Amino acid sequence: MRVSFFDELKRRNVIRMAGLYLVGAWLIVQVTGTLLPMFDAPAWVSRSIVTIVALGFLPALVFAWVFELTPEGIKRDAEVPPEESIAPLTARRMDRMIIVVLVLALGYFGFDKFVLAPHRNDALVAAATKAATTTTATPNADAHSIAVLPFVNMSGDEANKYFSDGISEEILNVLARTPDLHVAARTSSFSFQGKNVEVPEIALALNVRMVLEGSVRKQDDRVRITAQLIDAKTGFHVWSQTYDRQLQDIFAIQDEIAKAIGDELEVKIDSAQEGGKTSTGTENLVAYDLYLRGIALWQERREDALWQAIDLFEKATAADPKFAAGYAGQALAFAIVGDYSARMPYEEATARARDFAERTLSLDPTLPESYAALGSVAAKELRRTTADALLGRSITLRPSFATAYQWRGSQLMSNGDLEGGLALIERATALDPRSLVVAENHSFILQTLGRYDAAKARCETTLAFAPTYAGCLEDIAMANLRLNDLKAALPMFERLAAAANPGASAQGSELIAALTGSGDRHALAQRYAALKYNSMVDPASGNALVGYDIPSVLIKLGEPELALGYLEYLAGELGGTADWALMLPDLDPIRCDPRFTAVVQRMKTVDPYAAKVCAGKR
Repeated sequence: MRVSFFDELKRRNVIRMAGLYLVGAWLIVQVTGTLLPMFDAPAWVSRSIVTIVALGFLPALVFAWVFELTPEGIKRDAEVPPEESIAPLTARRMDRMIIVVLVLALGYFGFDKFVLAPHRNDALVAAATKAATTTTATPNADAHSIAVLPFVNMSGDEANKYFSDGISEEILNVLARTPDLHVAARTSSFSFQGKNVEVPEIALALNVRMVLEGSVRKQDDRVRITAQLIDAKTGFHVWSQTYDRQLQDIFAIQDEIAKAIGDELEVKIDSAQEGGKTSTGTENLVAYDLYLRGIALWQERREDALWQAIDLFEKATAADPKFAAGYAGQALAFAIVGDYSARMPYEEATARARDFAERTLSLDPTLPESYAALGSVAAKELRRTTADALLGRSITLRPSFATAYQWRGSQLMSNGDLEGGLALIERATALDPRSLVVAENHSFILQTLGRYDAAKARCETTLAFAPTYAGCLEDIAMANLRLNDLKAALPMFERLAAAANPGASAQGSELIAALTGSGDRHALAQRYAALKYNSMVDPASGNALVGYDIPSVLIKLGEPELALGYLEYLAGELGGTADWALMLPDLDPIRCDPRFTAVVQRMKTVDPYAAKVCAGKR
């Protein structure tokens, strides 16, 4: 009787082998696809397994056709007499194997769907959320967003680095005055200087689409500037130009570059300056040179750097008494130097900031720095409405002025508008994602909202590239303290002392010892209550914490009366920032006390938690 090919396939168990192989292969692929990522296996391992399984399918069918199971073992089909064939037995065994494999597959499918999948999805969502909060993918960045990288100094003299930096900053300042452009702040774009980072990676970190880079070669009285605009989404150069001119033409070149960028991005750049001046407003190369050095130092936010900057700004205005930006630089420096140095009384520094800002306005009422400095002074003097208006004016003049957004956000927060302050500080973060001080302010505002884990995460991102930044070390230490995570708080206090005030090396261990019952809480609290509001800059103080965090520590130590007394002390000091301390939720134990309410009124602010915490208690 003639046997059909299909019957022969069945007799030789080829069909059963195919079914068994496919089910087994599916199970192998599913299991390895789940387990390998848990061990951080490279992607090529999974691909290799799938390839091997796929390639093995045909040989398995050939093997089933050629060989057959007999009582004496596996033999070629041609060698097996009909009476020795045990194909029916083999078939029954293979049927059982297929059933077992199918049961295992179905079991795994159910386990994966109802047990593994939810956890896997949660992990994917968490990863996506983290990525979204860290940065936005470059392809989604607006085409009118740009970062100006520091131009490379090709002069062969490291001393000329400030000059190439200054060219970049001048172009950035011109672009930043354009409302239709989102311009990454100097702090962030310059943070990649000297690092081997590709343009797409920089654009991703700064959330911009366009990147301007270039080089400067300065020799005697000539300068050569090469600039190129790159679309980070495509990686292509959309514009490039080389300028070979006399040094005295430097001001015109900067405007030409800005205008060319505007033409490429189809926005109007208001860059033309009368008399060929730069956006800083001088034709004096000596004054301009000194100003560039000073503004670079101001960005560092360190005591010695700020005083050096002030000296350079003074020399710049001496070289050109009508140099408006030179006076604006002094206004900015004096507006913040009291927060970093005790060399000059706070009141005197504030008065000088106001004086230089007003002098700037008399020369050029369009410079946003003068309004920002005046807004900062008004905030310190508790003229809150005026401060908000001045900082708003600064933003109007330079829509990409991250410092103005930062100061205005902090001003709103200290006035009790926590969510409004957060919105503005988030804008400052978008404009200047690598700014240290913006990160610190952002973290603090999150803590006023009780979002301590988010506050830690914000500063941890900054510490990844600035591990010794005191502001973020303190914010994380205090967030851990507020979360009662003393084990995590201790190393952060130690890192803070090493970075900010080595004389406070024992501060963390003493505080943790007192909080865990092995130290004298009351004695330690009295020491804290006797600290000056700016003692963190005094090496002999043994303290690395800013004044507005001291009341929180006193509450933790169980000394509400001392905390109230310290708040009253801060409220009597210009720059004491008692209003910042008032906004912290951990002061709730004393929030309903009449003395606390009196401090709120003295600081001319609003207590955002009073209605909730003190309902029915007054």
